[in-house]
Amino acid sequence: MDQNLAAIEPAESGQPLPPGKPIADDPALLALMVADAAPSGPLWTATAYWRGYSARILRELERVGLADLRTNQALLKGFATGGMPLPELPAAPWKRAAWRTLQALPGVSQIVGEYRRVLAAEYARHRETRRRHARMVMDEIARAFPDLRPPGGLANGGADDAFVWRGHMIVPAFAMYLSRAADFYARVPAREVKSIVEIGPGLGLGSLAHIALNPSLRVVVNVDIVPVLYLSTQFLKSIGRLDVVDYRMVRARERIVAEPASAGVRVYQLAPWLLPRIDGAFDFFFNAFSFQEMEPEVCRNYAAELLRIVERGVLLHEMTAGHKRGAGGQERQVTLSFLESQFREKFPTAARLDGFWPRFYDGHPEMTRLLTK
Repeated sequence: MDQNLAAIEPAESGQPLPPGKPIADDPALLALMVADAAPSGPLWTATAYWRGYSARILRELERVGLADLRTNQALLKGFATGGMPLPELPAAPWKRAAWRTLQALPGVSQIVGEYRRVLAAEYARHRETRRRHARMVMDEIARAFPDLRPPGGLANGGADDAFVWRGHMIVPAFAMYLSRAADFYARVPAREVKSIVEIGPGLGLGSLAHIALNPSLRVVVNVDIVPVLYLSTQFLKSIGRLDVVDYRMVRARERIVAEPASAGVRVYQLAPWLLPRIDGAFDFFFNAFSFQEMEPEVCRNYAAELLRIVERGVLLHEMTAGHKRGAGGQERQVTLSFLESQFREKFPTAARLDGFWPRFYDGHPEMTRLLTK
């Protein structure tokens, strides 16, 4: 049963939900990762597609930290959802100051206020639609996986779209991640998956989806760029019963042996340049769309390290043709067939996954590849 159930039970009759546990700031951890990223080289840091996102996140962290993380689009945009979308202010300080001055003028302030009122009403309708849809998805997945156990804390950080489902606090985004994991475990028995690796895990809801469906899981390794790694690390630290190993704890190790905890699941949160130091074998690797935001040589670099440590297979969710050429400053498109080719020699058997994700989230089996031996 969700650890917050006692506090949220009235919400099933329409009362507002509490915001969940706040996310703790750790500016020293962020500063350490930022400093170490600089000398690590272009193969291990944000490529053109993500440089603008990263700069915006760092500015916002300096301004407000992790307060109201789950509703702050300046922190989440690009890899997660949450909160009412608002216009993004320009990066230049003088332009931001000019806008604030302009919107304070009589007449302009009234227009901006009306715009925000209409936007808030539309956002509230959209949020309720997403809740209803997610509830339906959760019900369908639970029929196929009756032992489904969502972890507590999914709404931590002030998520404003949480709802109660069978005594658990759920956020709509979790249902989407759960649909992808459920399609995987419909093909691969959970008892055979004790360790996983993911590159580009977003806020960490994918890790929590695997934990909800797989009682055999013992080790999760998440790899992401700074500063997204910082956001997911601090969020996952807020989740009860997770043993989170952060960047600070492993940065000085020449070899990183990802060992399970004595109980529960241990999650290693690693910066990309630590990937070559990982020692050991992992069952499966996962990537959902983030490879297509990198350049081909960066993908090859990751694949070489993954082939060294992943033993049983790879699951890719990618657009078949990649991103639109030039999107986000990306110089060359990364297609699904290109990504397949990076893993095919070790994992020659390819299958497409049809199931909850294509059915409920407008995906398509052609955008999935489960590669195994």
